[in-house]
Amino acid sequence: MKLDEAHVLITGGGRGIGRHLVNRLAGTAARVAVFERDAEACAALSAEFPDKVLVVPCDVTDVESVRSALQATYDAGFEPDVLVNNAGMIHSAPLVNMLSRQDRIHSVETWHQVIAANLHSVFYVTGQVVDRMISRRTKGLVISISSISANGNPGQSAYSAAKAGVNALTRTWAKELGAMGLRFVAIAPGFLDTPSTRAALSESIVARLQQQIPLRRLGDMESIFQSVHYAVE
Repeated sequence: MKLDEAHVLITGGGRGIGRHLVNRLAGTAARVAVFERDAEACAALSAEFPDKVLVVPCDVTDVESVRSALQATYDAGFEPDVLVNNAGMIHSAPLVNMLSRQDRIHSVETWHQVIAANLHSVFYVTGQVVDRMISRRTKGLVISISSISANGNPGQSAYSAAKAGVNALTRTWAKELGAMGLRFVAIAPGFLDTPSTRAALSESIVARLQQQIPLRRLGDMESIFQSVHYAVE
Protein backbone atom coordinates (compact mmCIF):
# COMPACT_ATOMS: atom_id res chain seq x y z
CA MET A 1 0.00 0.00 0.00
CA LYS A 2 1.26 3.48 -0.87
CA LEU A 3 0.62 6.19 1.69
CA ASP A 4 -0.06 8.81 -0.95
CA GLU A 5 -2.91 6.62 -2.22
CA ALA A 6 -4.36 5.69 1.18
CA HIS A 7 -7.37 7.03 3.06
CA VAL A 8 -6.40 7.15 6.74
CA LEU A 9 -8.87 7.36 9.63
CA ILE A 10 -7.41 8.59 12.94
CA THR A 11 -9.26 8.47 16.25
CA GLY A 12 -8.52 11.20 18.78
CA GLY A 13 -6.88 13.48 16.23
CA GLY A 14 -7.49 16.73 18.07
CA ARG A 15 -4.37 16.90 20.21
CA GLY A 16 -1.12 15.20 21.18
CA ILE A 17 0.01 12.26 19.07
CA GLY A 18 -3.22 12.28 17.07
CA ARG A 19 -2.87 15.92 16.09
CA HIS A 20 0.75 15.40 15.07
CA LEU A 21 -0.30 12.47 12.88
CA VAL A 22 -2.99 14.61 11.27
CA ASN A 23 -0.49 17.39 10.59
CA ARG A 24 1.95 14.98 8.93
CA LEU A 25 -0.53 12.72 7.15
CA ALA A 26 -2.55 15.61 5.73
CA GLY A 27 0.47 16.32 3.54
CA THR A 28 1.32 12.74 2.63
CA ALA A 29 -1.81 10.56 2.60
CA ALA A 30 -4.41 10.79 -0.15
CA ARG A 31 -7.02 11.83 2.41
CA VAL A 32 -7.43 11.87 6.18
CA ALA A 33 -10.50 11.54 8.41
CA VAL A 34 -10.56 12.27 12.12
CA PHE A 35 -12.86 11.14 14.90
CA GLU A 36 -12.71 13.64 17.77
CA ARG A 37 -15.17 14.35 20.59
CA ASP A 38 -13.86 17.79 21.61
CA ALA A 39 -15.86 20.44 19.74
CA GLU A 40 -13.11 23.07 19.86
CA ALA A 41 -10.55 20.63 18.51
CA CYS A 42 -12.94 19.67 15.71
CA ALA A 43 -13.43 23.32 14.78
CA ALA A 44 -9.68 23.96 14.77
CA LEU A 45 -9.01 20.96 12.52
CA SER A 46 -11.78 21.93 10.11
CA ALA A 47 -10.44 25.48 9.89
CA GLU A 48 -6.84 24.40 9.29
CA PHE A 49 -7.58 21.55 6.87
CA PRO A 50 -10.85 22.47 5.11
CA ASP A 51 -10.24 20.24 2.08
CA LYS A 52 -7.72 17.57 3.09
CA VAL A 53 -9.21 16.37 6.39
CA LEU A 54 -12.74 15.13 7.06
CA VAL A 55 -13.55 15.91 10.69
CA VAL A 56 -16.34 13.88 12.30
CA PRO A 57 -17.46 14.48 15.91
CA CYS A 58 -17.38 11.14 17.73
CA ASP A 59 -17.08 9.71 21.22
CA VAL A 60 -15.21 6.47 20.56
CA THR A 61 -16.14 5.12 24.01
CA ASP A 62 -19.78 5.00 22.87
CA VAL A 63 -20.51 2.29 20.31
CA GLU A 64 -23.58 4.10 18.96
CA SER A 65 -21.55 7.27 18.45
CA VAL A 66 -18.98 5.19 16.58
CA ARG A 67 -21.63 3.67 14.31
CA SER A 68 -23.11 7.09 13.52
CA ALA A 69 -19.72 8.66 12.86
CA LEU A 70 -18.68 5.86 10.53
CA GLN A 71 -21.92 6.12 8.59
CA ALA A 72 -21.32 9.85 8.19
CA THR A 73 -17.81 9.08 7.01
CA TYR A 74 -19.02 6.61 4.40
CA ASP A 75 -21.78 9.00 3.30
CA ALA A 76 -19.07 11.61 2.69
CA GLY A 77 -17.34 9.21 0.31
CA PHE A 78 -14.49 8.32 2.66
CA GLU A 79 -13.60 4.62 2.78
CA PRO A 80 -10.69 3.88 5.16
CA ASP A 81 -7.72 1.89 3.93
CA VAL A 82 -5.87 2.52 7.20
CA LEU A 83 -7.30 2.91 10.70
CA VAL A 84 -5.14 4.44 13.43
CA ASN A 85 -6.59 3.74 16.87
CA ASN A 86 -4.98 6.64 18.70
CA ALA A 87 -7.70 7.91 21.04
CA GLY A 88 -7.00 7.33 24.72
CA MET A 89 -6.08 8.83 28.04
CA ILE A 90 -3.22 8.46 30.49
CA HIS A 91 -3.99 8.13 34.18
CA SER A 92 -1.62 7.44 37.03
CA ALA A 93 -2.79 6.08 40.36
CA PRO A 94 -1.60 3.21 42.59
CA LEU A 95 -3.90 0.33 43.41
CA VAL A 96 -3.70 1.37 47.09
CA ASN A 97 -2.55 4.85 48.07
CA MET A 98 -1.01 4.16 51.47
CA LEU A 99 -0.40 7.88 52.08
CA SER A 100 -4.08 8.73 51.85
CA ARG A 101 -6.51 8.51 54.76
CA GLN A 102 -9.53 8.43 52.47
CA ASP A 103 -10.15 6.95 49.02
CA ARG A 104 -7.12 4.71 49.41
CA ILE A 105 -8.19 2.22 46.74
CA HIS A 106 -7.96 3.02 43.01
CA SER A 107 -11.15 4.76 41.85
CA VAL A 108 -13.57 2.36 40.17
CA GLU A 109 -15.03 5.21 38.09
CA THR A 110 -11.59 6.18 36.81
CA TRP A 111 -10.78 2.53 36.10
CA HIS A 112 -13.82 2.31 33.81
CA GLN A 113 -13.00 5.63 32.10
CA VAL A 114 -9.42 4.61 31.32
CA ILE A 115 -10.39 1.15 30.09
CA ALA A 116 -13.15 2.61 27.91
CA ALA A 117 -10.92 5.28 26.39
CA ASN A 118 -7.95 3.02 25.66
CA LEU A 119 -9.43 -0.45 25.10
CA HIS A 120 -13.18 -0.36 24.45
CA SER A 121 -12.61 2.32 21.80
CA VAL A 122 -10.21 0.06 19.90
CA PHE A 123 -12.73 -2.80 19.98
CA TYR A 124 -15.67 -0.61 18.92
CA VAL A 125 -14.00 1.20 16.02
CA THR A 126 -11.94 -1.70 14.68
CA GLY A 127 -14.87 -4.10 14.54
CA GLN A 128 -16.98 -1.72 12.47
CA VAL A 129 -14.15 -0.61 10.16
CA VAL A 130 -12.80 -4.11 9.54
CA ASP A 131 -16.27 -5.46 8.74
CA ARG A 132 -16.55 -2.76 6.09
CA MET A 133 -13.08 -3.59 4.75
CA ILE A 134 -14.04 -7.26 4.45
CA SER A 135 -17.27 -6.47 2.60
CA ARG A 136 -15.36 -4.22 0.16
CA ARG A 137 -12.43 -6.67 -0.12
CA THR A 138 -10.05 -3.96 1.08
CA LYS A 139 -6.64 -5.26 2.10
CA GLY A 140 -6.53 -2.77 4.94
CA LEU A 141 -4.29 -1.96 7.86
CA VAL A 142 -5.20 -1.30 11.50
CA ILE A 143 -2.59 0.45 13.63
CA SER A 144 -3.24 0.76 17.36
CA ILE A 145 -1.19 3.01 19.61
CA SER A 146 -0.14 0.89 22.58
CA SER A 147 2.55 1.60 25.20
CA ILE A 148 5.47 -0.02 26.98
CA SER A 149 3.18 0.26 30.01
CA ALA A 150 1.50 -2.88 28.64
CA ASN A 151 4.32 -4.76 30.36
CA GLY A 152 3.20 -3.34 33.71
CA ASN A 153 4.07 0.12 34.96
CA PRO A 154 3.87 0.88 38.70
CA GLY A 155 1.16 3.42 39.42
CA GLN A 156 -0.74 2.81 36.18
CA SER A 157 -3.00 -0.18 36.81
CA ALA A 158 -5.81 0.82 34.46
CA TYR A 159 -3.61 2.23 31.71
CA SER A 160 -1.27 -0.77 31.76
CA ALA A 161 -4.18 -3.22 31.69
CA ALA A 162 -5.80 -1.38 28.77
CA LYS A 163 -2.62 -1.30 26.69
CA ALA A 164 -1.93 -4.98 27.41
CA GLY A 165 -5.42 -5.59 26.08
CA VAL A 166 -4.63 -3.60 22.94
CA ASN A 167 -1.59 -5.80 22.33
CA ALA A 168 -3.64 -8.95 22.84
CA LEU A 169 -6.36 -7.78 20.47
CA THR A 170 -3.77 -6.90 17.83
CA ARG A 171 -2.27 -10.40 17.94
CA THR A 172 -5.70 -12.05 18.01
CA TRP A 173 -7.07 -10.13 15.04
CA ALA A 174 -3.90 -10.71 13.03
CA LYS A 175 -4.38 -14.46 13.51
CA GLU A 176 -8.10 -14.29 12.73
CA LEU A 177 -8.00 -12.05 9.67
CA GLY A 178 -4.47 -12.08 8.31
CA ALA A 179 -5.41 -14.69 5.70
CA MET A 180 -7.88 -12.15 4.25
CA GLY A 181 -5.13 -9.64 3.58
CA LEU A 182 -5.81 -7.52 6.65
CA ARG A 183 -2.85 -6.42 8.74
CA PHE A 184 -2.81 -5.42 12.41
CA VAL A 185 0.03 -3.51 14.05
CA ALA A 186 0.54 -2.12 17.55
CA ILE A 187 3.04 0.68 18.14
CA ALA A 188 4.22 0.72 21.76
CA PRO A 189 6.21 3.87 22.51
CA GLY A 190 7.85 4.72 25.79
CA PHE A 191 7.22 8.04 27.50
CA LEU A 192 6.67 10.76 24.91
CA ASP A 193 6.93 14.48 25.45
CA THR A 194 3.24 15.26 25.01
CA PRO A 195 0.78 17.47 26.92
CA SER A 196 -0.98 14.38 28.27
CA THR A 197 2.27 13.00 29.65
CA ARG A 198 3.09 16.32 31.30
CA ALA A 199 -0.42 16.49 32.76
CA ALA A 200 -0.33 12.92 34.10
CA LEU A 201 3.17 13.00 35.60
CA SER A 202 4.83 15.46 37.96
CA GLU A 203 7.97 17.28 36.88
CA SER A 204 10.01 15.29 39.38
CA ILE A 205 8.82 12.00 37.86
CA VAL A 206 9.53 13.26 34.34
CA ALA A 207 13.04 14.27 35.41
CA ARG A 208 13.62 10.84 36.96
CA LEU A 209 12.41 9.11 33.81
CA GLN A 210 14.73 11.17 31.66
CA GLN A 211 17.68 10.04 33.74
CA GLN A 212 16.68 6.42 33.18
CA ILE A 213 16.47 6.80 29.39
CA PRO A 214 19.82 6.39 27.57
CA LEU A 215 19.15 9.48 25.39
CA ARG A 216 18.26 11.47 28.54
CA ARG A 217 15.05 12.75 27.01
CA LEU A 218 11.46 11.73 26.43
CA GLY A 219 10.46 10.44 23.01
CA ASP A 220 9.10 12.69 20.28
CA MET A 221 5.87 12.40 18.33
CA GLU A 222 7.63 12.42 14.97
CA SER A 223 8.88 8.91 15.69
CA ILE A 224 5.25 7.75 15.86
CA PHE A 225 4.55 9.19 12.44
CA GLN A 226 7.64 7.48 11.06
CA SER A 227 6.43 4.18 12.52
CA VAL A 228 2.99 4.65 10.97
CA HIS A 229 4.55 5.50 7.61
CA TYR A 230 6.73 2.37 7.79
CA ALA A 231 3.76 0.16 8.70
CA VAL A 232 1.69 1.44 5.78
CA GLU A 233 4.37 0.97 3.14
